[in-house]
Amino acid sequence: MDCIPPEVLLHIFEFLDGPAPSQVRLRHQPSDDMLHVKPQLLHGLKNASLVSRAWRILALPNLFRHILWRPKISSLRAFTMNPIPLLQFLEDNKLDRGVITFTLIVDFVDKEADARHTMPEIRTVDLEWLWDQLFSVIDPLRFTIIAPPTTLAAFMSRMLFLDDAWSFSIPYHILSLARTTRGPGREKPADVYLSDLQLSPPEHDTRRAAQPASASPPTGIRYRNPPSCPLFTVRPWTSILLNEGSSTRVYRTYEFFLRRPPSMLGALLGCEEHPNDTPLVPPTVVDFNYIAIFPLSSHFEVLVQHLPKVERLFVQLTPGPENLLILDDEEMHHVDSADLWMERNTAYSSLMRELTLTASPMDQPRNWASLQVFESGDTADIDAWNMAVDFVKRSGVKDWKVEREGVFVKYDDDGKGPITEREIDGHIAVANSPEGLILDH
Repeated sequence: MDCIPPEVLLHIFEFLDGPAPSQVRLRHQPSDDMLHVKPQLLHGLKNASLVSRAWRILALPNLFRHILWRPKISSLRAFTMNPIPLLQFLEDNKLDRGVITFTLIVDFVDKEADARHTMPEIRTVDLEWLWDQLFSVIDPLRFTIIAPPTTLAAFMSRMLFLDDAWSFSIPYHILSLARTTRGPGREKPADVYLSDLQLSPPEHDTRRAAQPASASPPTGIRYRNPPSCPLFTVRPWTSILLNEGSSTRVYRTYEFFLRRPPSMLGALLGCEEHPNDTPLVPPTVVDFNYIAIFPLSSHFEVLVQHLPKVERLFVQLTPGPENLLILDDEEMHHVDSADLWMERNTAYSSLMRELTLTASPMDQPRNWASLQVFESGDTADIDAWNMAVDFVKRSGVKDWKVEREGVFVKYDDDGKGPITEREIDGHIAVANSPEGLILDH
């Protein structure tokens, strides 16, 4: 084996490697152990790196292409101005440039903040230090945070409605930012949301679904600009994924349709009360992915009414094969399943109505008009997919067509697809023809 050229060994090692859980499980039910891999299922690349010093030198970069960082902290304050040993290790071993995905899991619960139904305390300046430390060393194609909703809100420097959080019992959410390629150089793009002022929470809340903020504050009230979140502009991200998990438990409560989940969706879209009235989705993003299992239709309407200007939208509202455990007997206790499907139907009807309205010449320009590809993650739910297809057929629109199961593509007047040689969220457009847009991994 010592006589085999290094290039051949590297090629052999590729067969011992496999996709990282952080690449293939982002649509699963969020949890602190969702990326855990049983030791007996690990690939042999790590074992190969232990054979000899020469093999370890060759295998080491591939071992650290996908980083999962679970800092041992008991409070977000621990992030403040403390050195990060992981980054030092990557730099010392010259592994920093090879990191493809970086996943941060914050699995503690700030008990004091939770008891007060408030946000964990962390200053914007401390977060800026954290992002600067991370992205001055790593240059990933995907950056993911798995954390409780309150922690995620703190990371985004935004407020979170918590009055109804008890009825949803959603322990973790996922926020993932991605891009397809690394640009030339490592310069940071200009932050389009300039501000460095800390804010207080709004003086009043509402139990209804998030509503867009008014164009101007009431007379006599002056709001400072919300603090910027450098995470969204530290790299030219092209894709955003938000996974809010299952909302099935809220259906156990009386008048569940009046509840409001602990969600950062409205803050991302900038359609809530101050300080969540400034969008966080940067203009570089062309792909938006939203996963929420049986969300309330009133909450899903936030996305429908305030869709960012993107070219591709992915939506999943029902459990996939990997999430069927959320419909076990314990989870469905005191839940009327008819309520789940009723909310699902209402959400999809609202979505498809907006999708087909873009074909109307009398319709005002909206962000839905920029959409070129809509993908449903609910193809396993035959009723949901058939309902979407029937809605498009009955609407009479001619520009939206079924490309394949689960995918609608918008065609121009010449019958040509919208995208040529562009990769969006891991899907590559390899053809542009009247027969359709061919998408492949």
